[in-house]
Amino acid sequence: MKNKIIFLIWGMLFLLAGGAFLAGDYFSEEVQGAGFLFMCALGFTGFVLWKQKNWWAIIPAGVFASLGLVVVLVDLVPREDYPSLPNTLSWGVYTWVLFLGFSATFAVLWLLRKSQPTGWAVYPAIGLLALSVSIFILGSHFQEVWLVTMLSVTVGTLILALFTRKRLPASQQAPHLKS
Repeated sequence: MKNKIIFLIWGMLFLLAGGAFLAGDYFSEEVQGAGFLFMCALGFTGFVLWKQKNWWAIIPAGVFASLGLVVVLVDLVPREDYPSLPNTLSWGVYTWVLFLGFSATFAVLWLLRKSQPTGWAVYPAIGLLALSVSIFILGSHFQEVWLVTMLSVTVGTLILALFTRKRLPASQQAPHLKS
C-alpha cells in the first residue's frame, strides 16, 4: 500500500511537470508556475479525499497551495522593493501570506483531531500564526530581527506545548518515564 502511494505521488508530479512543459506555448512562466503549484496541491488533496487516513497529505497540499498563492499575489499585485541590508535575508512583502498559509494548513489538521491523531497540529499552527503576524507588523524591518523572532516564536510554542499537554496516569506511561 505504501509503495502504491509513493508511485502515485511520483506519477502525479511527472504528469504535472509534463503538462507544465506542454503549456509553455500558451501561458507565461508565472502562470505555469502557479498552475503547477496549485495542481500539486489539488493532487495531494485528492489523496486526502481518497482515504481519510491519508490526513498527512494535507501538509504538502497546504504548502503547495500557500506557495501558489504567493506566486499569484506577487504576479498580480505590484510590490515594493525594500532595500536589503548587507548579510541579511531579503524578506518580501508577501512573506507573511506564506506563513499564514502554513498556519492555516496546520489549523485544518487540528480541526480533524476528533477523527485523526492530529491534536498536535495546534502548536505549529499557533507558532506559524505568531510568526506571520510579526512579519506583517514589522514589514521590511523583519529582516533585521528575523532570527530573534523565529527563535522566540519557537521557544514560546514549545513552552505552550509543554504546559498544555495532557499528562498520562503513571499506569499508562512508558516504564522508563515512571517515577
